[in-house]
Amino acid sequence: MTVGVQASEVANMEAAIFEDLKGLFVLAAVFMLGWFSCRPGSRLAGFAVRGIQGQVLTASTAKHICEDEEQYQAKPPSLLVSLKEAEFATSPKTVTDPWTNAVAVAIPIEDPLGAEVSSLVTPSSPDSVLAGVAAAECGAHGSAFELTAMDEQMHSFAERHDLSACQRLWRRWPAGLTPSSDTLAEVASAARCAAVSIADADFVLAVAERFGDVTLAETALCAGSRLCSAAWLAAAGARLYAAGVPETPEHAVAVARAYGRERRPDLAVDLWQAQFALQAEGGLDSTSVLPAAELYSAALEVCVGFGDFESALRLTKSACWHAPATSMGQAAFLALSRWLARRQDLHSAQECIRAAQRTGSVVDLATFRAVLKAAARNADMTQARAIFREMISTGLEPDFSTFAAMIRGYCSAGDMDQAMAYLHNMRQGGMSPDGPLFDSLLEGCAHRRLPDLAGQVLADMEAAGVRPSSATLAILVRLHAARGDLEEGLALYQELSQCHGLEPDSHTMGTLVCTCLTSGRHDLAMMAYQNLSSAGCRATARTFEDLIVSCLSYGDLDFAVRLLDEALCLTQPTQQEEDVTPEGAGTSIAQRKPRVFLEPKVIEDVLRLIGRRRLSKSLGAPLVMRLRAAGVMVPERLAEAILNCSQQADQKLLSPLEQRRSERQSWCTSAPSGVPL
Repeated sequence: MTVGVQASEVANMEAAIFEDLKGLFVLAAVFMLGWFSCRPGSRLAGFAVRGIQGQVLTASTAKHICEDEEQYQAKPPSLLVSLKEAEFATSPKTVTDPWTNAVAVAIPIEDPLGAEVSSLVTPSSPDSVLAGVAAAECGAHGSAFELTAMDEQMHSFAERHDLSACQRLWRRWPAGLTPSSDTLAEVASAARCAAVSIADADFVLAVAERFGDVTLAETALCAGSRLCSAAWLAAAGARLYAAGVPETPEHAVAVARAYGRERRPDLAVDLWQAQFALQAEGGLDSTSVLPAAELYSAALEVCVGFGDFESALRLTKSACWHAPATSMGQAAFLALSRWLARRQDLHSAQECIRAAQRTGSVVDLATFRAVLKAAARNADMTQARAIFREMISTGLEPDFSTFAAMIRGYCSAGDMDQAMAYLHNMRQGGMSPDGPLFDSLLEGCAHRRLPDLAGQVLADMEAAGVRPSSATLAILVRLHAARGDLEEGLALYQELSQCHGLEPDSHTMGTLVCTCLTSGRHDLAMMAYQNLSSAGCRATARTFEDLIVSCLSYGDLDFAVRLLDEALCLTQPTQQEEDVTPEGAGTSIAQRKPRVFLEPKVIEDVLRLIGRRRLSKSLGAPLVMRLRAAGVMVPERLAEAILNCSQQADQKLLSPLEQRRSERQSWCTSAPSGVPL
């Protein structure tokens, strides 16, 4: 019994598996037959379409089908079309069904049974067929079907955010058909989410212009501001306004921002000025009410964002220094104030601050600091102190830069008491001064000749752990020189530089040399130059010129020529100066230093003085030859005069006074004794 039951179950399972396999084969066969018979361009599909359209099957076409009948032998008999059936299907008759016209329009065939199917969409796609059906039904059934066919189709495409299908359907849209408000809203929503090309913006603009929909108009302008140029936006606005769409401030703002993307913020300013002129003609008082406030804010943001502060200044002056109402516009307004402060236009910068405060905007610390620094650089410490107090009254805490600006300003003005007072307040705020700030204080002490206060500042500097620099020591030397104790200042410089391991630089050398020359100590200046040069420091052009002029005034031509050689790198390498390194073999230390370009007048003064001193052969001619070899320009007449004098140096040249004196001595010698002279 059990064996019989198991045998029956096995038989049932085999039958079920056979049925499943048979069903799979049937599905595969149906799929293959459908593909080969209905794919675009197939002969059977073309034949079926022509049968639907009611066209006559010609003899040549029928012959062609008979010749190719073997191609369709593999198809099931139910799908084969005999010649009689083909003649019956393609016999002349009038087709009134709109669905057949839709299919015929959607799948046009150019060549009989030979050309491929073409369409506005993918060949024989559902969208093309449905669009053609909708258009056919519109013509057959009137406005009732228009609302239920094309409108629903447009609504369906818009829901799927398929703007390409919407555009294809829009090209076939009847002239008298008005879509529903829901459809227009769906199109606007689709454009906001899926507009990615200029064609999408053009489509939404065309729909908005045709039906005068405000939402679609705003969507079109929004898409155009992202995808199109400013010229497109301006033309789109003109078209919408001509179609009766009311003008909105958002359109002008979008055009202004498009100008910013095109790097033309000046055109955004021109746009606002045009709006301002139109509203001024209408009698609007611009001093109390800001015309086109949103456009003004956008134009200011565009100018500041692009860095065109000149156009931003022109805009704010045209608006009588009105501050924008938006937060981004106020930030741009304060940025303009900081730019004006950096240009030392303190009055305009304060106008911006006052305008921002009138609108209730909070002026930030950076803006206050920029204006305060501008006042301090102008030595207007009264104004700087007022700005500092106003900043504190608004609840802002001054930072290190603010205190440093106040201290440097008072040091420049010579009010060291106020400078020390702000230094004390700075320390109470938990901020410690740095080396450059201490140098500013010492500079003020040197300017006012306050050695005691300078000593106090130097002690505070050491207590704060700030290491002095070479500039600090140079300031101390200048302070001692102002007191008439230059030698003590130089000794202090040597001591502190060795104590702190400071290496001299060009600025320090220039300061020391200038201080010595100002004090009338040519010898100390030469000594300082030689010491610092031996330490590897290179003098600047200004230092070389000051030393050469000083040598000429003291008549030290040998050292003046030496300075010229060192400045212009004219010296030839000697055996001791030869560099043994592979990279610089055969070059002297002087030649490896950068050449300093001196004023031509300094070189000419040296050559002229050499000629007047009758030293052309020993100093002048060799110097001229070295200058020419180095490519230094020397006046031709001066060089020829030096060379000619050097050639005549063997013959002793006497001045007229010396010639008369020589003649008198010879006469006295040759005169007989006893002859009165």
